[in-house]
Amino acid sequence: MQNSGFRLQERAFHARTAVRSPKTELTSAVIGDFCRSDFQSVIRDIRAKTATLCFDSLALLRQTDGPACRFDLIFLLESGISQYSRRDIRQLQTRRPLARIVMLAGSLAEGERRTGPLPPELIRYYWHQWETEALPDFTAFCNHRPSSWELPHTASEEERLNRVALCALRVASREKPASRSLIIADDPAMREMLVDWATQKGCEASSFKQFPFPQETDVDPPNEVVFDIASENIAENLSTIRFVKKQWPAARLTVLYNAPRPDEIRQLTQAGATRVVAKPFFR
Repeated sequence: MQNSGFRLQERAFHARTAVRSPKTELTSAVIGDFCRSDFQSVIRDIRAKTATLCFDSLALLRQTDGPACRFDLIFLLESGISQYSRRDIRQLQTRRPLARIVMLAGSLAEGERRTGPLPPELIRYYWHQWETEALPDFTAFCNHRPSSWELPHTASEEERLNRVALCALRVASREKPASRSLIIADDPAMREMLVDWATQKGCEASSFKQFPFPQETDVDPPNEVVFDIASENIAENLSTIRFVKKQWPAARLTVLYNAPRPDEIRQLTQAGATRVVAKPFFR
């Protein structure tokens, strides 16, 4: 019991102590079990890019006030199912209207059942989606670059998804301007959006569906290929990537994929993808 009391006192001390770096401009509040192993890489990234205050609970956060505690980002660490209620989130947004609220659900929150949409004030990820889905937006937000996190709270999920995809593709295309782009996408809306994106940046764009994919094409060799993966059959997707790299070995190949796991990213890269861009789920 003495050790437990000491740990609580130690963590309460951390809640009152900012981890600051002279190079950072943005401020973050982290609420929840920040000592939990699920969240250690998240905490390291947050502390590396922002001035950070950690709190055991929302009750401790409510005790803070003043200019030193006006946060740009508030991270809610959800260790268990329904740790934070809708009322908690609404009250938090009311008290901190300018802060972007991001929830990260830990391993014990997986498999939960939810009804209805998330509150519009909230962006939510599972802990294992941090590196592939949340970190790119977090980095862009900290560097004052376009990001889905800067959209207003009233933005729809579709608007967030489109913003994420376009921002990621913009970053991928900075390496070398492409004069000809080839879009591979089965979904008509996604195919139209990607063609518009390529055209707006001055490229000559053509497009195909993945199924059936033409075995012979008469298009000029593209400098850039964007492949939007819709199929869950990883073997079919790898086959398409290998075919594209065989047809146009010099083209940069950007793959858009729903919530890729690290092992899937390795497979796609080994097959020939230059870059894998995660299409996020907002839960």
